[in-house]
Amino acid sequence: MRLQSLPLILPLFLMSCQSPIQSNEQVQFLYFDGYPNTPLLYERFVEACPNAHIERVDLTTLSDGNPLLGWGAPTILVQGKDLCGLEPSNSKSISCRNWSHGLPSVSDIKKKVSVIE
Repeated sequence: MRLQSLPLILPLFLMSCQSPIQSNEQVQFLYFDGYPNTPLLYERFVEACPNAHIERVDLTTLSDGNPLLGWGAPTILVQGKDLCGLEPSNSKSISCRNWSHGLPSVSDIKKKVSVIE
């Protein structure tokens, strides 16, 4: 690559590295301490969307009947929608999320976030 082309390529490269989540979008990470998938999913999400402002919501601090209790932990919500398309349950109680096919990878998260937009 020639040095003269760097000013043309660098902005495109930087744009491709930015988080696909817009700064005005509400992102919530639902969790409770002690669940082994919580730190790993959070790390993957931060790596996939490093510029996203993430509100961490500890499900154990919510009052009974809170609608966020309909999702198991850990869960990522973008604009109130589950990143993986899961609908909330009606139970409204604290529960673990079943990741029967394993946690999404960093690249899976990037793909899912772009679909939500």
